[in-house]
Amino acid sequence: MTRTLILLAAIAGVAAGCERRGQAESRAVLSQAMRGVLAYPLSSPVSMQAGTDAGQMVFSTPASVDTVAAWYHRMLPLNGWELQSDAKAPDGTVSLFAQKGDKPLWITLRPNAGGPGTTYTLIGAAVDSAKTDTVK
Repeated sequence: MTRTLILLAAIAGVAAGCERRGQAESRAVLSQAMRGVLAYPLSSPVSMQAGTDAGQMVFSTPASVDTVAAWYHRMLPLNGWELQSDAKAPDGTVSLFAQKGDKPLWITLRPNAGGPGTTYTLIGAAVDSAKTDTVK
């Protein structure tokens, strides 16, 4: 059993050390896309992914959709984001769209199925101001 644990630890170490170039690029895009974006306090990360120009993070929290939405309504303007749209669907889903300069942010808040709490998605674009300034 000790050999198995050592082997698994070694495999995990090698796998962590052998990061693929695509993974590093995805992390860079996600980092740029989420720069300046806040997650609701005490949220738990569910998933993260990125493409070439945008990143998405999914979180879960025991707070209600209305509580999380109210928090974003207060916090977005305090952090330089301008709320552009706010919609609530009949199923309780809240969709927010905000901008900070040229940078967009989409927030979708959904009530958890079968229990209390909220699962929400943050989607941001990896806006490169140097590229957007030269393309006119």
